[in-house]
Amino acid sequence: MIKKIALSISLFTVAGIVFIASDHPVLPSFERVRADFKPSDILVLDQGGRALQQVRGTDKYRSLPWVELQQVSKALVPAILKSEDKNFLAHGGVDYRALLASAWQSFKGHKRGASTLSMQTVKLISPDKKVWAGATGKLRQLHAAYALESEWSKEQILEAYLNLVPLKGELIGLSAASFALFDKPAQGLNLLEATVLAVLIRSPNAHEKMVLQRSCQQESEFCEQLSSVVAKSLKRSAIRLAAESAYHLSKRIMSGSFKESIQTTIDGDLQKYAQERLQAQVALLKNQNVHDGAIFVIENKTGEVKAYVGSSGPYSTAPFVDGITALRQAGSTLKPFLYATAFERKILTPKSWLEDSPIDIVFDRGVYKPQNHDRSFYGWVRAETALASSLNVPAVKVFKLLNDESFWGKMNEMQFRELKEPEHYGPALALGVADVSLEDLTLAYHALAEGGFYSRAHFTKNEKELMKTQVFTAEAANTVAQVLRQKELRSLGFGMDSALSAIDGASVKTGTSKDMRDNWCVGFNSKYTVGVWIGNFSGEPMWNVMGVTGAAPLWVEVMQWLQKKDPEVITNQLAEVTEGDESPTRYPQAKILYPQNGMVLAIDPDIPVKNQKVPFMAEIPPGQKVEWRLNKNKISGNANNYLWQPKKGKHHLELLQNGIAKESIEIYVK
Repeated sequence: MIKKIALSISLFTVAGIVFIASDHPVLPSFERVRADFKPSDILVLDQGGRALQQVRGTDKYRSLPWVELQQVSKALVPAILKSEDKNFLAHGGVDYRALLASAWQSFKGHKRGASTLSMQTVKLISPDKKVWAGATGKLRQLHAAYALESEWSKEQILEAYLNLVPLKGELIGLSAASFALFDKPAQGLNLLEATVLAVLIRSPNAHEKMVLQRSCQQESEFCEQLSSVVAKSLKRSAIRLAAESAYHLSKRIMSGSFKESIQTTIDGDLQKYAQERLQAQVALLKNQNVHDGAIFVIENKTGEVKAYVGSSGPYSTAPFVDGITALRQAGSTLKPFLYATAFERKILTPKSWLEDSPIDIVFDRGVYKPQNHDRSFYGWVRAETALASSLNVPAVKVFKLLNDESFWGKMNEMQFRELKEPEHYGPALALGVADVSLEDLTLAYHALAEGGFYSRAHFTKNEKELMKTQVFTAEAANTVAQVLRQKELRSLGFGMDSALSAIDGASVKTGTSKDMRDNWCVGFNSKYTVGVWIGNFSGEPMWNVMGVTGAAPLWVEVMQWLQKKDPEVITNQLAEVTEGDESPTRYPQAKILYPQNGMVLAIDPDIPVKNQKVPFMAEIPPGQKVEWRLNKNKISGNANNYLWQPKKGKHHLELLQNGIAKESIEIYVK
C-alpha cells in the first residue's frame, strides 16, 4: 500500500514538473549570489584587518559578512542536517522518503514539512518569492531544486543556505544569529549551541519551552545542559561585536558604496591606547570641568592616519560630535606658522630680538592690548624664545612686521577650513582667534615635519597618492621645528619641568584659547605627528586648565607609546639655528630664564644630593659678559646653563652684565 502511495506521488511529481517546467524562473549562479550578498553591518578594519567598528548599513535586516563553509563550526552543519535534511548528501534535490512521510502525517492530521535544503535554498536565492506559492509553486520548487543540484555543488548549496537562512527576529544567516544569541562567531559554536540554532531555523519565533523540547529531541543525552543554553540564548537579541573603537572615523569614511568591510590605515593597538588614555585624562580633570577631547595621529612619510579618537566616550557631553573635525579656537598653536612666514621672508631670524612689553595696537575695530597668560612681560627676548615660550606681544609685533596678509595666506594654503577674511581677525590672528579643527591643525604641523610640504591625510588603504604642495621653504619649516624642540627655549614660559620635558627629539607647541575653553598640544618627531585637543563641546570654560597641564600630558603619553613601539625612530635632524639680524632699535639686556622668581624647589630624599642640580639659564646679548651672583657671592663657571647644587633655605640670585646687576630673583629650597 505504501509503495503504491509513493509511486503515485512520484508519478504526480514528474507529471507536474514536466507540465510547469517552462514556467520555472532562471536560477542565478553561486558566484552571482555570493557577489550580490550585502550584509546589514559593515566592519571597519584596522591596517592589519582587525575589526575597529561595526556600522549598521540598513534597518531592514541584520546580517554579517558572508562566511565560507570551512569557517563555521564543525558541529553546526551536522546539527542543521540532522534537523532539516538528514538525507541531504544522498538525494538529488528532492527527498521522496520525506515527501512520503509528510503526506502520511498530513493524512493523519499532523503537519510536517518535507522541504530539503536545496528546495529551501531555491526560495532564498530567488528575488520573486510569489512564484513558489500554492501547489504549482511547490512543483516549481521541486523542479528548481533538481536544477540547482545539477548546477551547484553540495558545498555551495550548504554555504549559501548558512548565509541566507532567516532566523529569530530580523536576523539573516547563521553568523548573525550566532553573534546575537551566543555572542561569538559561527566558528566557535559548540554542539549544544549549534543544536539550538538548528532548531530555531524551523520555528524562529518559538517560545522557550518548544525550543528546548525540540532541542532535547535532537540531542536527548544533553537535555539537561540544553536547558540553560536555550534560556540564556533566547534572552539575547542584539548583535554585539567587540568593535566599538572608531565610531567617528567610521561615520566619516562610510560612502554610498555598500561593502562588507573597509580597511583603514589605523593602528588598532594605538587607537585603543589613545582612546583609553583620553578617557583617563578627562576623568582626571573632570573636577576642573573637563568633559571632552580628541586625538589625531598621522604617519609623516605616508600621510596615513594611525589614530582617530573623536571623543572621550562615556565622559563626553556630546559623544556623537567628532572632535577631530569640530571647530574650536586655536590659541597659541598658530604661532609657529606666523614665525615660519616671517623667517621665510627674511623679516627676522630666530636670533633676532623682540621686545615683550605692554603695547596698544590700534586697528579698524578698536584698540588691542595683548598680554601673556601670566600677565607678565619679559622685556627683550630672542624670537626663538618668544615662539617656544609662547609670548603674545612679540607674536603681535611679528604680525605687524609682516604688514600684509601673508600669514593668513599661508593658513589658506594649508587648507584651514572655514577661514574668514583677514580683516575679520586683525592682529588677533597672531594669537589664534581663528576657529580651526584638530585635523587641520595637525596637518599643518605635519607640513612642518615634512619640510614645508603640505598634503591631506590617508584614512583607508589603497587610496590614491595625495598631492603635496610646498607651503613653506624647507629652511623656514626646519628652523621652526628646531625652535620647537628645544626645552630650554620653553623654560621662560613653562619652566624646565613641564610635562613636555619628558619627550626628547620632538617639536611641540601647546595652546589655550580665551577663557580656557580649549587646550591644544600638537607636535611631531621624525616619524609621527600627534595632535590633542581637550575642552568641552558645549563651549564651557575649563577651570584652571592650560595646554601644558590639560592636553600636553596626553600628548606625551601617546608620543612615548609611539617611540616605545618604534625604537628606531630618530630625533629630528635639523640644522642648528644660526645668528641673525638684530631687530630692536635699542640694545637688549641680559635676562634670567630659569629659575623663576619666587620658585619653590624641594630636595628629593630618595636621590643622592650630589645628583640633584638646578640649572641657571640666561638670555645673553651677543658679545656681552655675564656672571651669576648667589647670596652676594659670584659664581665661577659657564654663565649660561650653570648647574647649581641646591641647599635648603632662601636664596638671592642676581645676573650681572658687564659687572652691573641687571636682574635679581629669590628662590626657596625645602
